[in-house]
Amino acid sequence: MIRDKEAAVVQRLSQKEAGAYFTPDPVVSTLLRWAVRDESDRLLDPSCGDGRFIAGHRNSVGIEQDMDTLGTAMARAPWALVHEGDFFAWAAETAERFDCAAGNPPFIRYQSFKGDIRARALGLCARLGAEFTGLTSSWAPFLVATAGLLKPGGRMAFVVPAEIGHAPYAAPLLDYLVEHFATVHVVAVREKLFPDLSEDCWLLFADGHGGKTNEIRFSVLNRFAPSARPPRQCIRVSVREWRSAWKRRLRPFLVADDARDLYRHVADQADTRRFGELASIGIG
Repeated sequence: MIRDKEAAVVQRLSQKEAGAYFTPDPVVSTLLRWAVRDESDRLLDPSCGDGRFIAGHRNSVGIEQDMDTLGTAMARAPWALVHEGDFFAWAAETAERFDCAAGNPPFIRYQSFKGDIRARALGLCARLGAEFTGLTSSWAPFLVATAGLLKPGGRMAFVVPAEIGHAPYAAPLLDYLVEHFATVHVVAVREKLFPDLSEDCWLLFADGHGGKTNEIRFSVLNRFAPSARPPRQCIRVSVREWRSAWKRRLRPFLVADDARDLYRHVADQADTRRFGELASIGIG
């Protein structure tokens, strides 16, 4: 449980500050249909919000720190076990392990992801083998901590911000996933999953917990369409190439192969100078 003072602060957070944007039902259904392989599978949603994921599977556990949405989740999924409190504190103490996990972790930027909660999150992830800096947003440690609660062979499916494709703070997450899952598949969706949210969102599928892979599967969709599995068509990005040539970024694979090859050819030339060497660059 989070302390009473922390709970009061959480309850006062706005939707944006709390990172609480609830997932459209077709996205929920798609992630659950893939993550859950059997009715007996134990499902974890580490930030269950209003209960959309745990309502989709009868053998579910949810964690939620906001009292208002906690009540909604319990009413929507009365069969589920719902814990009130900080997920990272709970994850560090629980002995339970899960067959699968699915959800939409809170997208809280580092400016608001702070204090005791961040310290617990980064400490837990470090013990699991993922070293995040103080600039990380909350969703990335959420996924590492969740993966640490899976049984061997377990799988997880999550909504993630498109920052997984380029943000430096997201690189430790992908490094962790390729070292702990047999399959890691990132699905970029060009059309917004959340029309009211400025953040672009993608999907993440990871299977075979306890395994390891030397590639990241990467698919690009113009728009989301419900499905029971990740797209069959994908680019198989070598982890070695992702780490070296592309500096732990997946976003370059959004462009056509010939354009990406041309970029690498030009960038590798000895007389090529980057724009940042000639002038200051800013966003906006």
